Amino acid sequence: MSKNTQSIKFEFINSKDIKKLSYKNSLFSLLFLGIFLSYACNSSHHENEISAEEEIKLPDYANGFSVICKGNLKQLRIHSPWNEGSNLNVYYLWPDSLPIPDSLPVESTILTPVRNIVALSATQWGPLLKLGMASTIKGVSESRFIRNETIKNLLESGMLIDVASDGVYKMEQLVKLEPDLVLYSPDPMGISSSLQRSGIKLLAWPDYFETNPLGRAEWIKVLGLLVQKEIEANVIFDSIAISYNHLKSLTKAVAEKPEIFADKAFAGQWYVPGGKSYMAEIFKDAGADYVFSANNEHASFPLDIETILAKSKNADYWRIAQAADFEYSYEDLARENELYRAFEAFKNKRIIFCNTAKTAYFEQSPMEPHLLLADFIAILHPELLPDHIPVYHTLLR
Repeated sequence: MSKNTQSIKFEFINSKDIKKLSYKNSLFSLLFLGIFLSYACNSSHHENEISAEEEIKLPDYANGFSVICKGNLKQLRIHSPWNEGSNLNVYYLWPDSLPIPDSLPVESTILTPVRNIVALSATQWGPLLKLGMASTIKGVSESRFIRNETIKNLLESGMLIDVASDGVYKMEQLVKLEPDLVLYSPDPMGISSSLQRSGIKLLAWPDYFETNPLGRAEWIKVLGLLVQKEIEANVIFDSIAISYNHLKSLTKAVAEKPEIFADKAFAGQWYVPGGKSYMAEIFKDAGADYVFSANNEHASFPLDIETILAKSKNADYWRIAQAADFEYSYEDLARENELYRAFEAFKNKRIIFCNTAKTAYFEQSPMEPHLLLADFIAILHPELLPDHIPVYHTLLR
């Protein structure tokens, strides 16, 4: 008889969306239940391990994943960002300390805790570092761009290897690692054929489609499940959410909301954040009026510089994020394009600048949206956070 006879709790902090699936009305529930009925009939020794009620747990802010719990078994669903109602992955998570039910399909079962992970994006290995699970990371990609000292040291020591560069996988090295799982950023064109042929379990990680800043950070809960650090993941996320929502509440009563626009021209086009995008949400929560807030795009979209100028010429602030290995200045910006001088934000020296190379913005900020928000509030409404020390953004000098 198993010692664990109670339902495993996978509780998201302050969740308002927890629902129970209906056995009568949900085809999925019937199939899911069938696995357990079959196993219960054939393996009564472990009956108590799977005798709990079935529940579906939805995250508080994220849209890209959900979890179904039944006793020791959890089903992790990674939702497709392109086809509503469909999934990129459906995996059963089962503790490796328990005998595996015969009815669980081997190809879609992940034994937890996962001990060897290849994380192809910083938004995958970053949360693992926060969970104290650096030892599980065996492979990364694009190591020449990585700024994190822990990862760099692991690479230099040979405990971690680079398995992909410029979109090309080093399959021989990847296969030699024998990872339990490869976390990858999905593409609408499909999975790389070389990855598919490898026989390694692949888990899609479409966190970058989350437009809610807390939704993107909430993906740490998926890693918490995979490495059996659910409690720690919930505590970390809860702390982030409390901080973010507190900061957001500070700007609700601001009398004036400055106008802001973002980014700059590149190769004849200027990509701006969509009005429903991640960055647009940050601007709104920081108490700013984004000039393209009426736009319905969730991702960045291109406009010509003349259109940008007509819309944003009188905006109070201009946010730019780019990598620079020198002290970037207004004159550097003007040398790139003289039209930039026409913006009031340029004239008034109100450009909010993020040096993505020196701040490790792309590596760290997805798991620190509260610090990102604090930077903007301290610049846009300095009276609200007079003692804030900038983390990612400062006014360009």
